[in-house]
Amino acid sequence: MPPITWDELDKSIDKIETYNWLIFTSANSVKFFFKRFFERDKDIRELKGIKICAVGSKTALEVKKYGMKVDLVPEEFNAEGLVEAFLKEHRAQNLPTGQAGTEHRLKGLKILLPRAEVAREIFPEKVKEMGGEIDIATAYRAVTPEIHGKRLKRFLKEGKISIATFTSAATFNNFMSIMDHDAHELLRGVAIAVIGPVTARAVEKAGLKVSIMPKQATIEAMIQGIIESVKNKSQVV
Repeated sequence: MPPITWDELDKSIDKIETYNWLIFTSANSVKFFFKRFFERDKDIRELKGIKICAVGSKTALEVKKYGMKVDLVPEEFNAEGLVEAFLKEHRAQNLPTGQAGTEHRLKGLKILLPRAEVAREIFPEKVKEMGGEIDIATAYRAVTPEIHGKRLKRFLKEGKISIATFTSAATFNNFMSIMDHDAHELLRGVAIAVIGPVTARAVEKAGLKVSIMPKQATIEAMIQGIIESVKNKSQVV
């Protein structure tokens, strides 16, 4: 859903020419950014000279729909992978790891990060540590659905669900919120599949076990992991 207020994003869009990098961490961040960008009567040509980083292949494809080139796609689809990608990208600073002054490796860079209302702070903190500037603007928010909760509870109680899939820590936390105190009991005997390590940590923090996690943090890879898991179980039987 759109953010409660567009103030943060509007302020950044109005000075878009001051940024060196525009970073999108999801397809939603791309969609909501450009929706608001055009609502502000902006022209795509105003992004000329700004490099674009997309976290994940799906995000990159969404960027390309707007006729934009993606300059950087991290190998790992999480905050840690994003930090590493930027370190490699700006190795031109010629400051090897461990050398005095490495905190200035991103000095002079100004980054815009339009993202979800609630997100991890690892990347923004690292950028600041390394001397870069970063503006964080809420482009959209995840909202806990108010419907379907009762039906989902019924399906879980009746044993109609054997695998629960979570594509982010937020989706898992929303599920736990909807299920309330029944969550752990409802997931008893249900395999949990997650998209990546960040989501896995959220699941484990809640005292639950992750059964399936793909090497690559994409929905396609998670689905393939589920297929392989089911296939392996059927072969054992």
